[in-house]
Amino acid sequence: MILIRSVVAAFIASACALSGAAPTRVGTAACKMCHKVQFESWNASAHAKLKPVLDCEACHGPGSEYKAVKVMKDPAAAKKAGLIMPDKAQCATCHGKKKVSPMTDAMFAKVHAHKKA
Repeated sequence: MILIRSVVAAFIASACALSGAAPTRVGTAACKMCHKVQFESWNASAHAKLKPVLDCEACHGPGSEYKAVKVMKDPAAAKKAGLIMPDKAQCATCHGKKKVSPMTDAMFAKVHAHKKA
């Protein structure tokens, strides 16, 4: 079953690459399945309460190409497939403008919770 799923996923990825289809959003429910700690932390944050919501993919990019477990378990492959690991400069595209507080090192360090290693 896993092999079949992998083959199908590879086929779909190839078809998207050949068709030039752009990566698409998969939604926070897809992220929550594996990233529960981060999801719950984000869900309690001001980002989750914004209109429109600033969700996982707003910062990490559309998940269609990197959401597969096999890809996500390999950070280099996930980044190659489009996963964005935001830095303070990306946060500063909003933070420090209008009524949004400036991004600091302390704020950046606690953007959302992570599992303890």
